[in-house]
Amino acid sequence: MIEKIWLYPPLAFARLGPSPEPCENYRYGDSDLSPRGTGKTVVLPEPSLHVAEDGTLTETRPQGNRVRFKDAVHSENAEPAANSAQVFRPICPFFEVHGSWTIDGQPDSGAITTEVLDAFDLEPGDVQWTVEVANLKAHHCTGALGDRIEAKAKLLGNQHTRHPLRGRSPQGAAQRLVPQGQYVPLGSVQIPRPSAAFPELRLRFTPAAGLVYGPTNLLRRTNRYPLPAERLILSPNSPWCSFTGAGDPRTVPGGLFAGAAENIDGGVSFGLVDDVCDGLVTVEVGGLTARARVVVTPPDFAPDRRPFTSLADGLKDRVSRAEVGDPTYVSKDPKLTALEVRDLFERVLEAMDAVNVDAQNERAVSENESLGLPPEEPDRMFPVPEALDGVRLPLTERGRRKHRRFVALEVLEDMLREQPDLIERFIRNPYAEPDYFDRRMPVAVRGSDGLPMHLTRRQYDLLVTWANSLRATVEEGT
Repeated sequence: MIEKIWLYPPLAFARLGPSPEPCENYRYGDSDLSPRGTGKTVVLPEPSLHVAEDGTLTETRPQGNRVRFKDAVHSENAEPAANSAQVFRPICPFFEVHGSWTIDGQPDSGAITTEVLDAFDLEPGDVQWTVEVANLKAHHCTGALGDRIEAKAKLLGNQHTRHPLRGRSPQGAAQRLVPQGQYVPLGSVQIPRPSAAFPELRLRFTPAAGLVYGPTNLLRRTNRYPLPAERLILSPNSPWCSFTGAGDPRTVPGGLFAGAAENIDGGVSFGLVDDVCDGLVTVEVGGLTARARVVVTPPDFAPDRRPFTSLADGLKDRVSRAEVGDPTYVSKDPKLTALEVRDLFERVLEAMDAVNVDAQNERAVSENESLGLPPEEPDRMFPVPEALDGVRLPLTERGRRKHRRFVALEVLEDMLREQPDLIERFIRNPYAEPDYFDRRMPVAVRGSDGLPMHLTRRQYDLLVTWANSLRATVEEGT
């Protein structure tokens, strides 16, 4: 019997794109961190799966070492010198059913295939998929039921045509944002047809194009957002179209919606919505149920560097922060820990190579004034260095040189052995109350709250534990 099922991945990110062709598959390669390298993130093409209109699944191998993120869209009416534009290809994740089962007393696990279904007298038609997504941005602000935009699709495993996700406001709600007879396209889903080459059970999620929709009276209220008539479909009587943004700035920050600028637009929402969404993907097989989450986001290919604090770091911080505080985390696999630290400093270098530290240092000085740094206190940022011939950004150049050294772990290890307080002095402590911008890393970088940014607590604790393990082998007094 099939004992357990799960969806892989449990969380996937789709990215908007108007191109009809999905983005090609790729993976991260080794970044160009040589002494005179670019510091850029390197991506390498991988085999890609393509789903035809009838659900047929095929694989293409990469041609060369390039990945196409955009397609050219030609316009016959444009001037010859500008008759094409580049549009993003959407990122369209697959969800694959995995599980564990026992056949003839032999336990097994992995991707559930048509062969596994056959062993338990099941067919693809016995598999049911449910996809529920919603755009709740307007609802988050107004709290009105009618400002929700939701879509739901139910498919059996033998239904292989593409199924659109049409976002509508709830039936029966007063003053619905999306009126009767209209919908906001939120993407589509499709079940590939299993074959001998690809017998697994999958569902593909395709996000929307990345468009904005407005109320029917938008062009009478403003000429700042000239949307085409086919996207002026929303009800001007919905609460979202008269929202003023009054409330707690922690949940309704300034500039959150079109129309928020009082001096320009009057501070009243113009009622615009986009076609992003997030939601649940559910599969039922043999009386068992598994769920995964899908999140739709804008394209995100710039800057061409990896962030030093990523979404993965944030999730890891919440799930397993405590593990790195245990000294055995390092001692049980010191090489793996060193690689984790190196990966962090590689990403720090990549991000550093994309920052104008001189400009950010100057901005941070004025930010400190707005944060209430007393005028009599000495400034906490770097002093403006002496100009050097041929070096226009001296702070930036100096920072890049120093960060390149940190990627060589031997250098970093020696510094931590020789200076026990190095982390405390030069890396901002995420456990401390945020105060002012200073020379601690990340230098002059703002977090999402506008205050000085810091590493996650897990990243910081990892560095502290790793540094302590290095100091443990140092002879006292040396």
